[in-house]
Amino acid sequence: MKSLTQSLIVSLVILLVTLNANAQLNANQVIQSNDQTDHFQYKDSSIYARGLNITKNQLLVGNSDGSIYAIDLKLKKSHLVFKQNNINEIRDIETSGNNTISMHSGKDGKLVLFNTDAETRILSLDIWKGVFLDGMDFFGNRGFMMGDPVNGVFKLFHTNDSGNSWQACKGTVSCVPGEAGFAASGTNVQLLNDSTYLFVSGGLKSRFFKSTDNGQQWTSTELPYVSGESTGAYSVHFINESIGVVVGGDYLAPESNNNTSFYTEDGGKTWLSTIRPVGGYRSCVLHHKGVYYACGRNGIDFSIDNGKHWSPLAKGSYFSLNATKNKLIATTRQGSIQCFELIKIQ
Repeated sequence: MKSLTQSLIVSLVILLVTLNANAQLNANQVIQSNDQTDHFQYKDSSIYARGLNITKNQLLVGNSDGSIYAIDLKLKKSHLVFKQNNINEIRDIETSGNNTISMHSGKDGKLVLFNTDAETRILSLDIWKGVFLDGMDFFGNRGFMMGDPVNGVFKLFHTNDSGNSWQACKGTVSCVPGEAGFAASGTNVQLLNDSTYLFVSGGLKSRFFKSTDNGQQWTSTELPYVSGESTGAYSVHFINESIGVVVGGDYLAPESNNNTSFYTEDGGKTWLSTIRPVGGYRSCVLHHKGVYYACGRNGIDFSIDNGKHWSPLAKGSYFSLNATKNKLIATTRQGSIQCFELIKIQ
């Protein structure tokens, strides 16, 4: 009996090793070259960009000093499009309808709006006073935005006119002491469709929140991150109503890949640990053409199986990601961006 048990254990180990080797081989068969192709410094300074938006051949970057630069990716030229003293830091940039909406994160929330008529407006609403805004997302003309808790309640807002006017969501979401959002790249929120709002929190408790009725009612699921002031979920991205990925970790320990990435296949009801995690703390996750990408202070990773296995793409310090038809765009230090060839599944 003992000999049979040992034989079964050995057979199981061989099977697992074989399956893992086959998975690696299959991954190697479908992945093409992903070398860095370009580096562009749009401003010679110590600024960096967390806000990143692409429209046609123009890239907009929102920076740590509150400035916004437009970059022509073909001509490799840039110019300053916005800078005011009362805007300290831009953490997110989105487009909706005729508007480009930039989110200021500071003592009081503000939005900078540009439209196709080259008009610039700064929205500073009473509902944003004392609110540190963390992230926003748009689906058509509808937008959803969240901010850190005030008096124990997360601040949640939405718009149905491309950001021209905003209202507080009807449903309230309470936090626990030490729980908040991380405004790392404006991607801790997602508007999955015209009625489903998602966001994640971190800190002493990390959770996934979901509303399917435009913010009237909310459900929450605890995420399996280690509790700590600098730990938790930083970024979330679903590709449909079932499959999603969340990344984060501890920005004070960027090399540690323990409790950094999780995935779900049931719409966020349960979250599973990745089989091969990202390479450390990650502040932004993006899905493009069948591939997940995640970046952080020590590199960029990618996954071709919806977040179960991650592989390294690049080493370096990165803040935010976006993608054109053919390139992955990453913001980095010293007012710079880097462009990479997309991972291609054959």
